[in-house]
Amino acid sequence: MTKFKKISALCCAVILTASFFGINAFASQGTTYTYTVSNNGDYIRTQEAYVPSAFYLGDAGLSQPNDIFIKDDLIYVSDTGNRRVVVYNRTSGDTSVIENEGFVSPMGIFVNETNIYISDPDAAAVFITDLSGNLVKTITRPENSPIMTEDRIFKPTNAVVTKDNSIFIVGESSYDGLMQFNSDGEFEGYFAANKRSLTLLERIQELLFSREQKAQLLTRKPRAIQNIDISSRDLIYSVTQSAEISYTWSTGETKTSNALKLHNMAGTNILSTSKFMDDEWNFVDVAAGPYNNVYALTYTGLIYEYDSDGNLIFSFGGRAVSNDRYGLFTYAAAIDIDDDGFIYVLDKERALVQVFVPTDFAVATHKAIYDLENGNYEEAQKNWESVLQLNGMSRIAHVGYGKSLMRNQQYEEALKHFRIAEDKENYSNCFWEIRNQLLVDFMPYIVIALFLILVLTLLRQFVFKKRKKHAYSSYYLEDISAKGFSKFTKEFEYSFNIIKHPIDTCYYIKHSKRGTLLSAAVTMIIAFAVYMLDLLGRAFIFQRSINDVTPLMLSLIFFVSLLLFVVGNYMISTINDGEGSLKNIFIVTNNALIPYIIIAPITVALSYVLSANEGFILDLIYAIGIAWSAALVFLGIMQIHNYNFKQTVKNILLTLFFMILALVVVAIMYLVWDKAVMFANEVITEAIYRATE
Repeated sequence: MTKFKKISALCCAVILTASFFGINAFASQGTTYTYTVSNNGDYIRTQEAYVPSAFYLGDAGLSQPNDIFIKDDLIYVSDTGNRRVVVYNRTSGDTSVIENEGFVSPMGIFVNETNIYISDPDAAAVFITDLSGNLVKTITRPENSPIMTEDRIFKPTNAVVTKDNSIFIVGESSYDGLMQFNSDGEFEGYFAANKRSLTLLERIQELLFSREQKAQLLTRKPRAIQNIDISSRDLIYSVTQSAEISYTWSTGETKTSNALKLHNMAGTNILSTSKFMDDEWNFVDVAAGPYNNVYALTYTGLIYEYDSDGNLIFSFGGRAVSNDRYGLFTYAAAIDIDDDGFIYVLDKERALVQVFVPTDFAVATHKAIYDLENGNYEEAQKNWESVLQLNGMSRIAHVGYGKSLMRNQQYEEALKHFRIAEDKENYSNCFWEIRNQLLVDFMPYIVIALFLILVLTLLRQFVFKKRKKHAYSSYYLEDISAKGFSKFTKEFEYSFNIIKHPIDTCYYIKHSKRGTLLSAAVTMIIAFAVYMLDLLGRAFIFQRSINDVTPLMLSLIFFVSLLLFVVGNYMISTINDGEGSLKNIFIVTNNALIPYIIIAPITVALSYVLSANEGFILDLIYAIGIAWSAALVFLGIMQIHNYNFKQTVKNILLTLFFMILALVVVAIMYLVWDKAVMFANEVITEAIYRATE
């Protein structure tokens, strides 16, 4: 609390001072815009979170600087082109240098309470000096290490040090992860290596190739870590310039893998492991913030700020293309944060450091996040409410406000904000609390109701005698000569018999003793209604990600897929001696959807009473319905075509192939037709233009 008051006061002081000393010059340049993530996941403009306030070291003669580190009042910059480290004192304005004859291209800098760690890839060393720049120790390539073999590259580009003086080094092309050394400079192994999923071709190579052949496949190596930083909790942040594509089956999203990671001491990424982050593939540096937040920098000058859960707070900055502008960069190389939350960014091309000061809006957001994470829920609720008044479309503000409300046991209101932010995880947690309270309140009534149902059931069995069941054979031989609506109801009722007696039901359909096109068509319409209910009617926690698909497209998917299967199966069966007619296939296929028709509404209803942690129950029931319908389709095709098991599998696989081929042909025809229409339109437009000249 006190710390944030100091920050707020300092920010106000800086901004007021700047307003008296030329802030108009900054504003006239129209520096940069600040963005955040909206409720629906889009980037939106928001109030300025940071404003550029000062430049440093513009006249220090830096040449190709690569890294920056802030320690107290000192700014350390690796002056790579001049083979030195420049140290600037912000208070006194004095500049000093650290030089060593071993420096070749000093790049990364890390400073703790006692030492400076300077990483030099061309010297293949990490130079450790005291705070005055006197050399203390040099870490070089480990000799005779069974872990770091001769084919491994040792070119350190940066290093971080934990409180117990364990050293983690990132190097060029270090596919095995970070290199870990103890306080004595002894190599202990690799840490936090990136993983890479194998393609289908690579999985086949994994089975067939020898170890030597697989070692030559350079493209199979994971991406090397680009840069690192360490948090106050001794957890290591890393960024990777990765363009690896990942696919999420549950949502159908395709996206590059998360480039920003937070590693615990086991090397496992614990930052947003279950979701894709709003990040970039071209991050060059990362800096841990003072409030469990983190900043990542792209070489184009974009700065992304995240909270401790990996949610984007702000994004700002960018590249100055036409001219130099405040807040923009020619080639951003490094970023660091001081204890007051001021951001320092090194522009490698312009050889200077730009400073960004947090505005009152950023300070209020940070304070709300800080209070929420530290259990000050009442203060957090007030602060998030203030942030929402400034930007009611901010997703992170709705989530933070919802969490504060939930901690203060205002569950109903919290649900609204989680719903607005489309945060299913926290919505589920809040729903679970509400449901538990309802169960506690109504448990006596529920017990009484169940007891009454049990008593009534026992009385019914005691009072009424069981009716004699008709012989099974008589059910099939009963009179079906009824006409009109009566016949339709009998046939529609009979279609449900496929659940208990699929083979016999399909036999009677095949021989035209049972089943009509009308009853099958009605079943298809009901199945379509259930299909739409399944896709669009589930509770928020279990809603499917189909926001970009229109109801018309969903309808086409259902009817086109079903009709393609029926027509394709008939065409395949005529070639492969199938006995079933097109009518038989249509009736049996639609009747086989009855388990889905029964079970899908049950799963929809359950979605309104289950939390996300209990979703496996819903998934299991739904999977049973789908598998049951699929099995009935298989048995139906086998029966009406008089196939054995092998012939049925072949028939269905060929049918699926036909469906795919038909869709591809239609897509090609659509593209050709579209191009033809565009060409004709261009010809007509050109002709009209020339005729009117």
